[in-house]
Amino acid sequence: MILPSLARAWSAFGKVTPVLMVFVFALLSVAPLRMPDGLTVMPFLSLMAVYYWTIYRPDLMPPALIFLIGAVQDIVSGAYLGLTPLLLLGAYSFALSQRRLFLGKPFALAWGGFFLVVLATTVVTWIIVSLIARTPVPLLQPALQFATTLLLFPLVVWLFIRTHRRLLPGQ
Repeated sequence: MILPSLARAWSAFGKVTPVLMVFVFALLSVAPLRMPDGLTVMPFLSLMAVYYWTIYRPDLMPPALIFLIGAVQDIVSGAYLGLTPLLLLGAYSFALSQRRLFLGKPFALAWGGFFLVVLATTVVTWIIVSLIARTPVPLLQPALQFATTLLLFPLVVWLFIRTHRRLLPGQ
């Protein structure tokens, strides 16, 4: 009697794990990393999570929750409200539309797709923030975020893969 209940609980936990990871990574996204010369950068970790889980478990990534998590990230970070949900849903749409291309292929192809997503989000963010500020904003901060997000992607995906195999085996 206890074993079937435990198995159901483990299965339920596994099914909410992708959304929980997106939420945790959204919170981690607002914590700046210190770099030399006093620079700080905030890798777009929630973007990585949305991209990965949309490709490998789109059934567990409801767009409404992605929007909500993006809004929470905007509130916590003090960003323009609505910008992060827009970017995350854009990544979700791209990953979902290209999902078949990435499944079963080498990691480099998924990383290349992520490169396009990060490039697009960086450019869109820069344009929107520049329009709101009514002047082009300096490119250093967006370039650092782009580079760190792209370079951290393999490490973060390794964590997602391990979690995926452990909590959602055979799926």
